[in-house]
Parts: sequence; C-alpha cells; structure tokens
Amino acid sequence: MKRLSLYLSLVTFVFLVGCSDSDSKKENTTTTEEPVVTEETSSTEQSGTENESETKTETVTSNPDSELAQDFTNYIDEIILLAPEEDRIIGLYDSVTGANYVSDEILYYTLLDDVLPGYRQFVVELETIMPKNPRIQDLHELYIEGANTQYNAFTLMISALEEQDMETMTQANQGLDQARALLRDWLYELEAISAETGVSLQ
Repeated sequence: MKRLSLYLSLVTFVFLVGCSDSDSKKENTTTTEEPVVTEETSSTEQSGTENESETKTETVTSNPDSELAQDFTNYIDEIILLAPEEDRIIGLYDSVTGANYVSDEILYYTLLDDVLPGYRQFVVELETIMPKNPRIQDLHELYIEGANTQYNAFTLMISALEEQDMETMTQANQGLDQARALLRDWLYELEAISAETGVSLQ
C-alpha cells in the first residue's frame, strides 16, 4: 500500500507540473504573435505539417485499450514466472493439513522449515513487480495484500502450535480465510481484465 500511496503522490505531482507547463505555454502564445505569411506555399506546408502532427497525436493517444492489453500481457508474464513457486509452497502446506494432517509436530516443522521461509521469499519477489498501469497496479496491490495476509497467518499458526493456543490458531485460520478472499478478488479482476483486453491467462 505504501507504493500505491507513493504512486498517487507522483501522479499528483506530474499532474501539477503538467498544469503549470500548459499555463506557461498559454502565456507564451498570448505574448508573441506570429507574422502573417502571405505566400501560399508556406501556409499550405504549415497546414500540412499541422495535419500530420495531429494525425500522429491521435495515433499515439487514441488507443488506451491496446496499452492496457500490452501492460496486462507484461504483468501476466511476470506472474507466470512466480506461479510454480507459490504452487510448490501451498502444496507443502496442503500436504500436512486437512485430510493429510498427521500431527502438530509435522505441521509445525513443515511450516517453520519450508512453508514460511519459502513464502516469505515469494512475497519479496512478488513485491518487486511494479506495473506502470494504474489499474494493473491496483490489481497487483490486491495480490500483495492477499499474499502478506497469508504469510502472517502462517506465522500465527506457528505461534499457535508452539504455545498450543487454540485462540491463536483460530486467528490464523481467520487470516487464511481473509487471504483466500483477497486472492479470489484478485483472480476475479484478473479474469475481468483478461476478458476486456482479450489477453489469455494461459
């Protein structure tokens, strides 16, 4: 969330600078008047140049959907690189919980030695992804929040096992539920952008 706040601050700064630049341009245009050119060839060339520049500007700015699609493609490419590691870590957790639960001791050491350090590194790598597109940045912040919530739940679970504290274990399970909800929201938005841009998630 800190990066999101920083991003919003930068956007505000760029906006203010942009406004001041446009104001200064307006002042410059009012103080200096261009002499009228009487030659037909000059005016024709000038209007031709203006038309060309207008066409170029329209080409660059009139297709925000293609920019979103490209940024989204880049984002998916980065996420795909991290997906196998997350699957591996969650697989380790699943191997000692639910129907696969054997004992608190096995669960404890699997969390402590494998799941927690692996997931911490995963979150660190996840946080290095910094999309430029605001919508994708918001999407990614949701993923980071979900991953951090899940990491904190794993940490609580270790504490609960150490202290044999059912209340802490309940908090850990609630944290996992919250993380699942956040990651589900992330996935829904991911699918929505995929449908909107036509970029495949596979």
